[in-house]
Amino acid sequence: MAWQDKVAQELINSIRATLASENRNASGKTSDSLSYVVEGNEIQIWGLETFFYTEQGRAAGTPPPVGAILQWTIDKGIRADDGNQLGLAFAIRTKIGQEGSPTSGSPNRGRMQPLERTLDSVLPRLIDMAAEGMAQDIGADVFNMVQKLETA
Repeated sequence: MAWQDKVAQELINSIRATLASENRNASGKTSDSLSYVVEGNEIQIWGLETFFYTEQGRAAGTPPPVGAILQWTIDKGIRADDGNQLGLAFAIRTKIGQEGSPTSGSPNRGRMQPLERTLDSVLPRLIDMAAEGMAQDIGADVFNMVQKLETA
């Protein structure tokens, strides 16, 4: 496994741990959806659209899908007092549509941004992993160049 893959997998594992420790992963679908793509020395993290809203919040104006809210209430064990679970989900959806959820610019911002908090805690370790991997790559390249010069 290349060093970029090790760094990316460590980051994804750390994000999953943050989501779990903060009880921000009711169904597990968001964590399970996280994946990565390596292009050169760049690592891109991919996931369900829900990860974006977990990270950045949702601005007022566009409510989330009622099915997603219904599933969230079920996964969280939130029960409607009158037994109308769909009505509860619709009410939550409507309130989020009207008011949004905490966004990166809001006073409740601390609830959001699990990726940012994860990076704050693991970035030194990821940098060390990347530096070690790059050093090994450079060492292998130098060794190969010396081998070529010796055989020339």
